[in-house]
Amino acid sequence: MTAPSRVPDLIDNLIAALQAAAGLTGVKVVDGPLVRDSAASEFVFVGYDGDPEGEFATAGTSQQWAGLGAKAKSEEITLTCAVLVQRGSTDVKACRTRTFEIFAQVEAVVRDAPALGLPPPTVCSISDTTFHTEQTDRGVRGRMPFTLSCTTRI
Repeated sequence: MTAPSRVPDLIDNLIAALQAAAGLTGVKVVDGPLVRDSAASEFVFVGYDGDPEGEFATAGTSQQWAGLGAKAKSEEITLTCAVLVQRGSTDVKACRTRTFEIFAQVEAVVRDAPALGLPPPTVCSISDTTFHTEQTDRGVRGRMPFTLSCTTRI
């Protein structure tokens, strides 16, 4: 039986690729929202936008038949992710710089393997980003939600 979606495999493969990336050593890669306290100050969330007041949307899909009689579907996936950098200071520039450095490493992982281990035809890319500078009781926080868009076949 064919899987109804490649979302679970995409999430697993992205997490594994990020955890293996040399440029992300020391950055905590998290599957979904953080469910317990962590001493880490730098995160990449897969399936979560980093906003504890947000909607907690993980992924969305759109599917169409790949052709008459093909018994295959094309699937468009949008996966919500985020980079989060928490500083114990009010140095906005340093926080912003580090947030973009981590994001650059995430983007490099996707550029280096745009199929992210899924079978052909699959192409993934980062399609949307926003950057938020937030002052918290723990100092400045840089939060960069982004969307990983993926076109694949099931």
